[in-house]
Amino acid sequence: MNPWNELLANLAVVAIATSLWTFGHRHVLRVLPRYKNLAFGFIMAAGTFCVMSLPFQFADGVFLDLRYTLLTIAGLFGGPVAALPPFLVAVTNRIMTGGMGLEIGLPLIVMATASGLIAKRFAGEQVPSGRTIVIIACAVVFSGTAGFFVKVPMARWSIVMPSVVLPFGFVLFSSSVVACLAIAQELKRYEATNLNRIYRAIIEALPDCLNAKDLEGRFIAANPATAALMGSESADSLIGKTDFDFYPFEAATLFRNDEERLFENGVALTVEQRFIRRDGTEAWLSTLKAPFRDEQGTLIGVVTHNREITERKLLESQLVETKGRLTDALASMADGLAMFDASGIQILNNGRYLELFPLTADVRTNGTCMRTIIRSAIARGEETAASGNVDDLVERLADALLRPGDRQVRLADGRWLEARTRAAAEGGCLIVYSDITSAKQTEVELQTLNERLTKLASTDPLTGLLNRRAFDIAFDRIIASASRSNARTTLLMIDVDRFKSYNDTYGHPAGDACLHEVARAVSAFMESYPSSVVARYGGEEFCVIVPNVGSIAALSIAKLICLHVRSLGLVHAGSEKAVVTVSIGLASFDNTSGCNKSSLLNAADAALYQAKAAGRDCVRSIGDLETGVAAAQ
Repeated sequence: MNPWNELLANLAVVAIATSLWTFGHRHVLRVLPRYKNLAFGFIMAAGTFCVMSLPFQFADGVFLDLRYTLLTIAGLFGGPVAALPPFLVAVTNRIMTGGMGLEIGLPLIVMATASGLIAKRFAGEQVPSGRTIVIIACAVVFSGTAGFFVKVPMARWSIVMPSVVLPFGFVLFSSSVVACLAIAQELKRYEATNLNRIYRAIIEALPDCLNAKDLEGRFIAANPATAALMGSESADSLIGKTDFDFYPFEAATLFRNDEERLFENGVALTVEQRFIRRDGTEAWLSTLKAPFRDEQGTLIGVVTHNREITERKLLESQLVETKGRLTDALASMADGLAMFDASGIQILNNGRYLELFPLTADVRTNGTCMRTIIRSAIARGEETAASGNVDDLVERLADALLRPGDRQVRLADGRWLEARTRAAAEGGCLIVYSDITSAKQTEVELQTLNERLTKLASTDPLTGLLNRRAFDIAFDRIIASASRSNARTTLLMIDVDRFKSYNDTYGHPAGDACLHEVARAVSAFMESYPSSVVARYGGEEFCVIVPNVGSIAALSIAKLICLHVRSLGLVHAGSEKAVVTVSIGLASFDNTSGCNKSSLLNAADAALYQAKAAGRDCVRSIGDLETGVAAAQ
């Protein structure tokens, strides 16, 4: 019996099962899309049952069929759901058939099914490639022939190989490749059909115009938006017509010239086209024209995408007009203006802004970072550079200028600018620079005048020390501070000895000069005590307030003052000392005593009286007043 005749029945079954799926799977997808893999599995299961029912005999006791092709195809194209039905059919049928090869047949069935599932795992939802199909066909051949090498003794391999294994392997390989290619081709055709349907739906729903023309400018495809733009009833009515059938001659000629330019260069081009409609209205199109080629790459037409931009062009025109007005307004501003985005990049400025910064006008251009501008201003000597790290200084200045608020800046040339920063959209800011040099100078002059008036109001004109009024204010402040902190306070009351006699002997101008020298000596000595207050109390009397100093330390200070004045060597013929001297009364108190300004003054005056009574040119002290005892020192 010729086995090849019986083989035809197996091949027919494989072909029928494959054809059933290729021709029927679209109906299954339309009716039962969720069960398509299961349906595929049942078809492969039916095919498996048929081929196993029609085995062909290659040799005595050797019955073969093409079950392995169907088992593998089921797993490759349908996954586990599709592989299960033919697998169960094959296993059940093989067990019921029995025979000596059962222990070999079952593992081979598992192997064939597993090969398809493994290939499916790697291919995923993609249609298997030709390489994958060849590998799968080889796996089918291995699954169908591996049993021979187990059951047939090695001595007979040379007989079995050419007569059974190779022919059967060829049949398995061929049937697997043909079946896989048929199913794969149908899947690709189905995907292409779906993809075309999707593209068609997108093109028809596209609000922009999309069309294709041949080399003569005749429409060969168009979407509804194209028909609407051209005033045609439908997209189909455009086919075979040209732009000259819908646009004025000048506009159609313009469009045709762009197409001919594309045919010459063979590269896509983008243009903005202005034209006049038949009703006389102006319109604009933004047009992309791309070459349309056949499979051999020959240019056969042009694909055009049009978007009407008439409204955009109108807005752009209005924007240009508005920007012109804004530019004129900015140019006429007396203040400088600059705008920066959220990252500190300058995006707008006027001419006055550049005039205010002549040394860095070339740097202050749109697109430049604020930090770069400040760094250039420091390097060129336009901005006054403070000591310290330049990078830190640049960061601080940039942060201050970009943060909303008002800030006054003094440039190195002496000019003063006021920078008013206000928040703008999207995190940016607007900075307005005003030249306030004149106002600043007036402010400085006024401040200087006020300071001079204040100084005149609080200064004794003869000695330059604080006057009585300023002394009282300072004394009240120090007493209040001492009361809060429980600190000691000491008062020195100084009197020039026998000053009346000095005036009588040398005259009042000389007396004024003497008071001036004494005041200067006392003031110079007390410079070592920055918190002290030295004032002319009246006539030839001076007062010194020494905060935070007790009576013992103050006594030393007073004695040194006496010595310092005596060392001036101012001749005084009317004094028993022969030179100008001073007597000093000293009083101090701790705040816990409850003493006040008046009691301290009275105590110091009493001590001064004692110093004069003791022969002058000396110091006497009323000790810490909390003791309530006037102790002469």
